Amino acid sequence: MAHNQDAPKWLQDDDPQEFDGPNMTNKNIGSVEGTPVPMSEEELQKAKMLYYGIKGLTLGLCVLMFATAVIRLETIDEVGQSNQIFVAVYMMFFSTLLFTFEAVQTRPIEWVEHMLKRNFGFLFNAVWKALFIVFIAFLCLGLDGTLAFFTGVLVAGFGAAQIALYLKDPRWFEYKPPPLEM
Repeated sequence: MAHNQDAPKWLQDDDPQEFDGPNMTNKNIGSVEGTPVPMSEEELQKAKMLYYGIKGLTLGLCVLMFATAVIRLETIDEVGQSNQIFVAVYMMFFSTLLFTFEAVQTRPIEWVEHMLKRNFGFLFNAVWKALFIVFIAFLCLGLDGTLAFFTGVLVAGFGAAQIALYLKDPRWFEYKPPPLEM
């Protein structure tokens, strides 16, 4: 039985010749036929501000989640709290994963982006990434302590806000900064 060894379309790199500047929008948004709806200059500025604002907040929350997990690990003193160890380690892994994804989106590293696309492709979709953030928030709520509770509430609110913003206008999440010139 022959298998097609070509990578799936979602994994293939975009053709650099197709880049249409920072106002490029997803061709599936705007109408059923897939006709792109161009953004006005004001909408483009709003999308750019939202892009960098969400990146900055996500990076900050990832550091907070990682620190919360480390602090919780340091305070575990009984064998009966082994479930806290597993939750904290998962929280550290997922916050590092999300931090790496956001960092690679602002400063592309080709092999890291390929690995993320191949193994964690859902992060490249705004809604799925927001749902992943809400999932991590529930991990935070699974830890004991006041800091973990407030971190979880803050992260869950951030994920819910991203979903609400996406539902308000999906084009805001289609901004892509121009590629870096080397």
